[in-house]
Amino acid sequence: MDRVSVFARRRRIKNLETWTLYAILTEAFFLALSPAVASTAVVFGVITWFLRSRIDSHYKIRSLPFDVPVTIFLLIGGISVFLSSARSFNLIYNYCSLVGIYALTYLIVGQTIRTPEQVKHVAQALGASAVLVVLWGFFQFVFGVDAADVKWTDPDAFPELKKRIFSTLENPNVLAGYLDVMICLALGLLTKAERRAQKIILIVAIILLAACLAMTYSRGAFIAIAVVFAVYGVLKDWRILILFAAVTGLIAYSDSSFLNRILSAFNMGDSSEGVRIGIWVSTTAMISDHPFAGIGWGAYQYVYPQYNYYVADPNIIIYHAHNIYLNYAAEIGIVGALAFFWYFFGTMFISFGVSERGAQKWFSEHMEKIFSSSDFLQELVALINEKLADFSERFLDLFGRKKTPTLKKVRRSDVIHHEDMNFSEHTTKKFSDEEQVASVEKISVGGENISAKIVKLPVEPEENSSVEWGEVTKIDDKKFLEGMRLGIGLAFLSMALNGLTDDLLFNIPSSMLMWMLGALSAAINLVRSEELGVRS
Repeated sequence: MDRVSVFARRRRIKNLETWTLYAILTEAFFLALSPAVASTAVVFGVITWFLRSRIDSHYKIRSLPFDVPVTIFLLIGGISVFLSSARSFNLIYNYCSLVGIYALTYLIVGQTIRTPEQVKHVAQALGASAVLVVLWGFFQFVFGVDAADVKWTDPDAFPELKKRIFSTLENPNVLAGYLDVMICLALGLLTKAERRAQKIILIVAIILLAACLAMTYSRGAFIAIAVVFAVYGVLKDWRILILFAAVTGLIAYSDSSFLNRILSAFNMGDSSEGVRIGIWVSTTAMISDHPFAGIGWGAYQYVYPQYNYYVADPNIIIYHAHNIYLNYAAEIGIVGALAFFWYFFGTMFISFGVSERGAQKWFSEHMEKIFSSSDFLQELVALINEKLADFSERFLDLFGRKKTPTLKKVRRSDVIHHEDMNFSEHTTKKFSDEEQVASVEKISVGGENISAKIVKLPVEPEENSSVEWGEVTKIDDKKFLEGMRLGIGLAFLSMALNGLTDDLLFNIPSSMLMWMLGALSAAINLVRSEELGVRS
């Protein structure tokens, strides 16, 4: 092979690598704005990634921490479609198109992102998209939205609540879940930001995101982010808790309906609470009847009428269980749901600093206990309790550890005695310029008058004395990766809390974002391990 062909081959490899990265950035930017564009970008990125892997003989596909549970989840999800009593072309298409996009997102992000600079580009694309989502949300709130948004309100329980914004995501609850994730990412980066300008921008971003979140009037999402801030504020930095409390108080003072809406989450004051409980009862019956293969991926709306114990109106279509835990267990069975949550909570654990081996060992041990036990429900309850206890301990360790400052040892030979210093030499070199001399005075030393020059010492600029707007994007790679990883962990925690009252992952943009952040967390974990030279 001649030199020209080698050069052309390297150029093609570089171009394919760049195009794959651009496809990932396009998906990150458009997933909340246009899922169709984001999905097209994913397909294009997979094509360029595959061509690059075939051409580049040095390229190696790397294993991500949770490839095994992801593979199990994908296989069982596909099997559930063909075993479903509601099997149809719609179910097959739904599984191939949606789960396919999620899997391809996980693939190209996990295999392409290999440097801190690439992680920064993805974070910037997500941030730019969030700015547009928030701006459009504010526009809807100020200038009003289409009258169709009335369906997201309960006029009987909340007569004063006339509108709920949904921005580009078509549903106030989905928008709220998205904003929770963005707030968590900003909070994670804020913990590691060192420059004053960066801290100011991130604090303003959190305030604007929280204000937009309040405009959705989503109770579950607001309570979820309140829990995240409360835990972080108590364990790490109480100022964050005070900031969140102040913003919440200001919103509640300016809008009384917001406070009434949030407080209603703790009673049965509106119809949505009763409907959710009825749906959960029906979903539990589905799981009991189909514990292994489930009712089929995406088949919930077709099977639900057979278990319609609460919503008697046949014209009302129930698309999901309003609970991610019940919904996954019902559609793909208990085994498939456990595989998914192995990936989901495993990603959250490694984002909080738990080692990959530790997370896998913990989950495999408890999986063995579950399936070897004769009393499944009792073991499952023990598993959940132990998981929460272990998570709390890890969380305390994460925010409670403080680095002990190291003192540099000084050798005796390095110490210069004042009698050995040549003052005249130093003063002639440093202060020979007349501009540095403030005045010449006569002072008495040992009974003799000598001339002394009062020298102007250069004034060191005060650190962080002003906002360094030109250096906003400059951040240490290690600090950035740590902040981003922590933000992803908090984001998964918010999704886990939101999942108790809603199935946000039923929505395409939310699911794409979750799979992207999961792969990004795995990539960050590998990047840090490669830099340290040790597999975490």
